[in-house]
Amino acid sequence: MEKVFLNDKLVDAGKASVPISDSGLLYGAGLFETMRSRNGRVFALNDHLDRLFSSAETLSINIGCDKEYISDAIDKVLRANNLKDARLRLTVTGGAMSRGAEERKSTLLITAVKLAAYPPEYYRKGVMALLCPYRQNENDPTCGHKVTSYFPRMIGLKFAHEKGAAEALWFTTDNRLAEGCISNVFLVKGSVLYTPPVSTPVLAGVARKAVCRIAVDNSIELVEKDLYIDDVLKADEIFLTNVIMQVMPVNSVEKHTVGEGKVGPMAKKLKKCFDEMEERECRITNDE
Repeated sequence: MEKVFLNDKLVDAGKASVPISDSGLLYGAGLFETMRSRNGRVFALNDHLDRLFSSAETLSINIGCDKEYISDAIDKVLRANNLKDARLRLTVTGGAMSRGAEERKSTLLITAVKLAAYPPEYYRKGVMALLCPYRQNENDPTCGHKVTSYFPRMIGLKFAHEKGAAEALWFTTDNRLAEGCISNVFLVKGSVLYTPPVSTPVLAGVARKAVCRIAVDNSIELVEKDLYIDDVLKADEIFLTNVIMQVMPVNSVEKHTVGEGKVGPMAKKLKKCFDEMEERECRITNDE
C-alpha cells in the first residue's frame, strides 16, 4: 500500500484526505515542488526548499514547519515506499478557510512514486515544441512561483500533446520568450547559451539553476536577456530543463527545424554534465 506524508504522519494513500474548506482545494492557494531522488537522495533538495520557502514568504503562505522537518518527512516517504529512484511531489496549501488567518494551519502533503523516465529517443532525436496560444502576464502576482493553481499550464501542455509535441513555449503579453508549461528554456547561438532572466518573470527552476552553474564551471558563455520569437527561430539549438527531464533537446518548433534538426553538441555536453552532477550529489558513501 502506497504511503504518503500528510501534515504530521505517514498514512495510506487511499485514506489521506484534506478538509473541504482547504484553501488549496477551493482557491489554488498553495505551492508545490516536483523532485527527483536517486539512491534514495533528492537531487538539489536545498534548492527546492529554498524556493518553496521564498515563494511562501512572498505570497503569505504559512508553511508551519521548517526545512529540516520537511527533509525528514521526505526521507520517511521514500523509506516507507521502499523507493530509491523516485519522483516526489511536495505540496503546501494555506490550510482550511474556516479558521482565521492567525489560527489557520497549512496542509503539507508529500508523495513519492517510482521514477518514470522520458523515452530515450527524446534525448537521441530531440522533441517538437509548439508556440503556446496563451500569454504569460508579468503583472500576475503568482507568476514566477510554483503555485498549485497550475491549470493554465496543464491546458497549454494538453494543447501541445494533442498536436504531437512534447512542450509548448509561453511568451509574455509583450512578446518576450518566457518558459515552457513545465520547463525552462535555453537557446544556443554560436557558442553562447541564452535563457530568459528570472525577472521576466519565469520560474527559477532548480534544473535551470544547475545548468547555469554547469555552464559557468565549463567556461560556457551564459547570457540572461530578453528573447523574442526571432531568437527562437535563429537558434542553433534549443533545449528544455526541469529536474525530471534534466536537459531535453528540441529539434523543431512547430514546422520550423531547429539548427540541423538533430541534437546539438551543447545539449549533449550539458546533459552529460547534468547526469554527472546528479550522480555526485546523490552518491552513497561507504560510511553510510
